[in-house]
Amino acid sequence: MPIEREQQMTAYSFSDFSGGMNTAQPPEQIADNEAELIMNYEYDYNRLRTRGGTSAPLVSVDDSIKSFYYDAATEAYLLFSAGMDKAKGNIYLAYIGEPATLVGQITGNERPVCCKFDGCIYIASGDKLQYFDYETLFTVESSKLCDNVFERFGRLVTTHRGDDNLYYSATGDAKSEDAWKEDSNVDSSSKWLEVGYKDDGDIITCKPMANDLLVFKTNGRIYSVSGEYPAWNVSQVGEKSCAEDIQKSIEIVGDSVAFITRNGIRSVDTVQTYGNFTMNEIGYKFNKSLTAQIHKPICWNIIGKRQLIIRPDSTNKRVLFVYQYNMQAGYKLEFPFDIDDMAETSNGVIILSNNSLYRWSFEYDTDNCQPIKTKLVTRRLTTAVAFYTRKYDIQIEGDVSGVVNLTAGKQSWKHLLKKPRRLKYLYDTLNSLQLTLSSESQHTITTIVLYTVVK
Repeated sequence: MPIEREQQMTAYSFSDFSGGMNTAQPPEQIADNEAELIMNYEYDYNRLRTRGGTSAPLVSVDDSIKSFYYDAATEAYLLFSAGMDKAKGNIYLAYIGEPATLVGQITGNERPVCCKFDGCIYIASGDKLQYFDYETLFTVESSKLCDNVFERFGRLVTTHRGDDNLYYSATGDAKSEDAWKEDSNVDSSSKWLEVGYKDDGDIITCKPMANDLLVFKTNGRIYSVSGEYPAWNVSQVGEKSCAEDIQKSIEIVGDSVAFITRNGIRSVDTVQTYGNFTMNEIGYKFNKSLTAQIHKPICWNIIGKRQLIIRPDSTNKRVLFVYQYNMQAGYKLEFPFDIDDMAETSNGVIILSNNSLYRWSFEYDTDNCQPIKTKLVTRRLTTAVAFYTRKYDIQIEGDVSGVVNLTAGKQSWKHLLKKPRRLKYLYDTLNSLQLTLSSESQHTITTIVLYTVVK
């Protein structure tokens, strides 16, 4: 048999994974920059890197906490407990590194939505509106029932499931007895606006989007509210949205509003034509995996990371999916504990699990001393004849004491991270070829190139 020369070999690169995870197509049909599975990685300048780990608990409360609100101005956290036997949940005020203090109880039973306005934190939980001035918790008895609250041009706006109206507070006032009383003769008094007259749908949530408000309803319709009192204009901009009846499954992402459906992630986007919106499917390459189990999904927009993070199944809170929207790429995360809530703060991303807050960051290489298990399954190469593999050129950097396990066909070997660059000579004959990488060590994938003879 003649000696093979380098010129006779074909190089196949598995170095670029910027296209993310693709389960919408068979693994042999996905693009060169995609993979069948990307788990527990994040992007670091287009390279895959083991996702950041989590710290030891930063704040813990002896209660069942279900969500929290972060106030950037004061670095304060409001923690909301679930409540038991129809009792109202508790509210705790916490600062990192300090014991939490009990503030009071929420008025409703819904997941609280908070808004900073006029130096106070306003809380909507399905009943009367509340506000906290950092010393005392107050209930605004004159307010309407509300499970959503946000600020709009000097007024607070509230909505409530089962009510078709948007309620606007008086200009600059959401606390007083008159703050939510309408006076048709006074423009600055409280106002209300009906959206979707008798359309048999309830408001899920309302999201500010540029100069408009987008109102999502349970019948699948989406309405736009443009202009301000007294020149409001309500128009229907979408139907059959299939949006889940969960407020937290709808999130503002840049100039779009993304929402989770049983068919995947969709978005409402503005178009150049004045007053027009369009609905699009996003994350289509990995929606098949994301929608394998949908139950009360929720999502978060982590702007600093350019990540829309989705928890599709409330019965399995350890599995998340990430849509890296600056790259239009998706991948999967798994944590060793439940993820109940998260928020981007001045000190990184803070996550809530059960009754504790943790920091999620690249500065940690474990999940509070538990190893982070990564897995990557590449695209599949196929041929009508055979691959005669010869060598792999591998450059994976990381912890010098770490190991990455690689499998191709029936062959497996270990790549020692103390030698980032390595030529692995591996002779095998395969009709198809797909690489699997797994590890419990922090690492970054730079180069994986297969040199083979195809004949």
